[in-house]
Amino acid sequence: MKIFATQLQGVFQKIMEQEEEAIENGARLAAQGPAGTGSLLIYATPSMRGNAVNLAYHKEAPPQTIQVIDSKEFKAEPVDRAIVLAEKEEEAYLHSYIELLQSSEVPVVVIAPFTEEEGGITLEPTDVWIHTHVRGGLIPDEHGSRIGDPSALSTLFTGQLLYLNIKELFDELE
Repeated sequence: MKIFATQLQGVFQKIMEQEEEAIENGARLAAQGPAGTGSLLIYATPSMRGNAVNLAYHKEAPPQTIQVIDSKEFKAEPVDRAIVLAEKEEEAYLHSYIELLQSSEVPVVVIAPFTEEEGGITLEPTDVWIHTHVRGGLIPDEHGSRIGDPSALSTLFTGQLLYLNIKELFDELE
């Protein structure tokens, strides 16, 4: 347990150190929807849907935050902004969300445990990619594998950092 907690702290620290600028840019981008006439839309690949619920209904979520459950039925508008939570092995979902959002001219913030290049994705210059730096489990087991995958925790942590930055932006506007 102690090893997991220590390694997880290292993951969080890496996100804060290496993704600080992306988080600030992502917060500015995401805040534009609810600060104007749009909404902040939360999309998620299947294994990240629990995080989407948590972020969409979080007490610190910006006003007008909506979890998009069925992307085929929901129509995003250019005044909206989107956060897409992705997991490795689910790039096909991520690709479809990005294509859908780009076709609707909705700027996007992606939170994923891999880079844009590793996912084979090309974002618009105005979009933001936040890499969570997770590469599988944190603890070696008896068989040489690694267990204790912190993907969900690191994504939720990154989402919370976005919300804290968005709150600061809204506070400055008051």
